[in-house]
Amino acid sequence: MLAESYRILQVPFGAQMPEVRRAYRQLVLQYHPDRNQAPGAQEIFLRVQAAYEYLQRFQEELNASPSSRTSAPPPKPPSDWERYQYVYDPPADPKEYNAWAAVARERARRQKEKDYAAYVQRTQAMKLKWWYPLARYSSYGILTLGLMAGAAFIVIPLLFLVTGNFKASLMGILMVPMGIKIIQVMRDLRQDIRKHFGEDLSQP
Repeated sequence: MLAESYRILQVPFGAQMPEVRRAYRQLVLQYHPDRNQAPGAQEIFLRVQAAYEYLQRFQEELNASPSSRTSAPPPKPPSDWERYQYVYDPPADPKEYNAWAAVARERARRQKEKDYAAYVQRTQAMKLKWWYPLARYSSYGILTLGLMAGAAFIVIPLLFLVTGNFKASLMGILMVPMGIKIIQVMRDLRQDIRKHFGEDLSQP
């Protein structure tokens, strides 16, 4: 938390309190909810506030009397997660890269779980809407028509060939790649339907 607090306030690690206070005032003016209505501004403001309060307490402990400092346990060094949780660019020091990479993987894993949980919640709520069956079956209607059109583009040249209409069958050969492409598009649409309508999710 110590290293992260300095990073949130955008000051060097170990900066003195006057520099920390100046940075804090600038960030408060920039992200205060009364001045900044942008999405995420309030979250940044709260993180700045928490970081400043943490550094204040940390400085007060350092400035405490010698007797109280000897009785109090020394502050724990920041964990890798605290140091790199909000650091998205790899560090320049190769020795720190492995720790940063491990935190980046963990951050990605947590974000993936968070996104999936939001998807499940959103989809389960959608399944309870009155229009859900109508939208789902309409999508399958479009899928069926697309598959029929793709199959027709492939079969029609074959029918020309069987009936002996060779000239028409040669021209119809151009339709075959279009039919194959339509079927491929419908295959992708099938996957999108399954995901969008949450067919692999159980009912709440």
